Amino acid sequence: MKPFIILAITLFLLPSLQAVDFVHEVMPILKEHCAECHTGNKKKGGLAINTRAELLAGGENGAVAVSGDSAKSHMIMLITSNDDSEWMPPKGPRLPPEKIAILKKWIDADLPWDPGITLAKSAWEPPLKPRSVALPPALKGREHPIDRILDADLAKRGQPLPAPTSDAALLRRVTLDTIGLLPTPEDLNQYLHDLDSGKFTKKIDTLLSNDIAYADHWLTTWNDLLRNDYTGTGFITQGRTQITTWLYQALRENKPYDQFVRELIAPPDKESAGFINGIKWRGDVNASQTTDIQFAQNISQVFLGINMKCASCHDSFIDRWKLAEAYNLAAIFAEQPLELNRCDKPIGVMATPKWIFPELGDVDAKLPKTERLQQLASLMTHPENGRFTRTVVNRIWERLMGRGIVHPVDAMDTRPWNEDLLDYLAVHFAEDGYDLRKLIRFVMSSHAYQSKTVILAKEPGEDYAYSGPIARRMSAEQFIDTIWQITGTNPTKAEAQANRIIAPSQDALPEPTLKPAVINAQWIWHEGEVGKKTQIRKTIDLQGEPKTILMLATCDNAFVMKINGANVAESKDWQKPVYRDVTQHFKKGANSIVVDAEMFGGANGFICQFSILEQGGAQREVATSKDWEARPPGGTWALSREISPHGGGPWGKILDPEAPILSQGTIPPVRAALVQNDFLMRSLGRPHRDQVVTTRPGGLTTLQAIDLANGDILANYLKTGAQNLTNRSLDKDLGQWLYLYAFSRPLTAPEQSILNEVATGDLPNSVQVEDLLWLVFMQPEFQIIR
Repeated sequence: MKPFIILAITLFLLPSLQAVDFVHEVMPILKEHCAECHTGNKKKGGLAINTRAELLAGGENGAVAVSGDSAKSHMIMLITSNDDSEWMPPKGPRLPPEKIAILKKWIDADLPWDPGITLAKSAWEPPLKPRSVALPPALKGREHPIDRILDADLAKRGQPLPAPTSDAALLRRVTLDTIGLLPTPEDLNQYLHDLDSGKFTKKIDTLLSNDIAYADHWLTTWNDLLRNDYTGTGFITQGRTQITTWLYQALRENKPYDQFVRELIAPPDKESAGFINGIKWRGDVNASQTTDIQFAQNISQVFLGINMKCASCHDSFIDRWKLAEAYNLAAIFAEQPLELNRCDKPIGVMATPKWIFPELGDVDAKLPKTERLQQLASLMTHPENGRFTRTVVNRIWERLMGRGIVHPVDAMDTRPWNEDLLDYLAVHFAEDGYDLRKLIRFVMSSHAYQSKTVILAKEPGEDYAYSGPIARRMSAEQFIDTIWQITGTNPTKAEAQANRIIAPSQDALPEPTLKPAVINAQWIWHEGEVGKKTQIRKTIDLQGEPKTILMLATCDNAFVMKINGANVAESKDWQKPVYRDVTQHFKKGANSIVVDAEMFGGANGFICQFSILEQGGAQREVATSKDWEARPPGGTWALSREISPHGGGPWGKILDPEAPILSQGTIPPVRAALVQNDFLMRSLGRPHRDQVVTTRPGGLTTLQAIDLANGDILANYLKTGAQNLTNRSLDKDLGQWLYLYAFSRPLTAPEQSILNEVATGDLPNSVQVEDLLWLVFMQPEFQIIR
């Protein structure tokens, strides 16, 4: 062939023989037309194109680019398709022919991709094994490991160390964070006048050692996480069971977290099985809502911070988890062979019981379900499963500091804003015996926790940088609990089946203590014709503030008792007497006992006895007898009629004189976490718990503000609370007492001036007190933890 012909052919073929310029030709096309849906953490259709490897891995429907063959590449078929339902990109103009030609040439040339070039940062995934962290040097004598890590980061960014908060604000914060209640004015006064430099550490220890108050508060967090509740979907049909008794006791005894989780995944008995059994929904449900799939979703979300909900329907669009992995995890729990369903359609592939991190080991698919669950529980809590420890320490940090080290807390594939802090806490937690209370104490003992809070004007994005703890709204339960605490309006009955008995201890209780009494109470009712309802009353005079008062009562058939206007006890089962420590409801002077009693049919009678321990150590009994007053409906008050002594009539010896002291002990007032959800708590963010809930909305919505200002539930609490406070004969310093209780600070002069207008006279009446309560509880300062 002549040279000029060869030259002509070469010049003609040169464009196709030249290497494709990825950076200048291909990359701009991909960024303009594909990046919105397929780069960063976005994986529409399961496809990511951050790197060449991710592109070649394809999406949920298989490969999209066949290296060296554009004609067989699905992406070329899509961008050239005439079908509006499938062509890509779905928004914007179609790719012009010259850009399509570049992509074809690039694929035919084996998809050259310059080394080190990415279209966006790929989804970050932490190493599975926990990482030991070398602590940076301490700055300004701040030796706590948390401070050393955070202070180094602040110094690197040229930011100052957060200023410490005041003693009063810190006491309020730590009390709310540990037991969900406010420090009393007496607590505040004692703490502020304590000159011990280690007083805060001692206060943390005192609060955390209050096992019932701790369990009452943290039950809310774990009820949300473990979707545990007392009423709602599934309970009526027996398609769901609660784990309250087990969970409350686990919190109260501070069960190590690894053991806690093992008992949830592989329950030793039915007490903790409600979590993994999930909800058996009524009727037909889609394939991603079966109890088997709920198991995979729930344990992944709660214990690993992994979202398996997307992967329960198809390969996830938002992270690396595949449909098969979700079903394989579900198969560990399943009783029968489990077929994969993609978008609710069976695909003819059977799941294999399998753990999602095989580098730690695996589950033997041939074993029965109970043994598979035991293996899974061991793998979940494996010492080298950093996912497990990182997830829980991140949740605790978020609860105490206002924002997780990884945010959101269920997206543990997201890069933390401080990897060293997260890993240090995870390793420290494991080395500390998986002790949740020690973890809480460890965080609280840092200067970071004890600093002034930061008030965020808006939700930070990926550029968040730590500058101090974040101010938080009280939870619904904290808000209700603190109102009940101040006003004495706690309900008398808990829905949660939990052991809240404080057993008496001779070491803990100073002598003298209340002794079991002889029951000398009489069954009483009103004189004359027996009615179905009656009222009974008694006034008990006390020479001083009582040391202890225990009450034993029952009524055939039902009763409600008020002491000084506050509901303290109620029952509809006469065969189960009510035992209460009612000390807090009594005051020096005259105390009013009023009982609404009701008889449904058959015998009727009310019996009650109060055992009163005076401050000087004297004990006396006040029991129902003919000197109590009673009146029938529409009648007048008169001395009651004694029907029978205790042990007589059809009732027998129903009251146990030792039960409230030796067996029952004393029981603290009922807390919000222990009762059913109501309209007010729902409005304030308490969820239904049909699903796992790991965070609640932090802002106050317009609807919530309206409910707070106009709702009947709160209005009734404040009306009754005002009556209770008025009945206690608090003097004109009520406003000062209330501000110390609600805000942990005294009144300012302008505030005193305003309160003088609200409550006039030396002894404000209940209407004025009610106005005062509204004024205090509606303030953001009350509702925010700072």
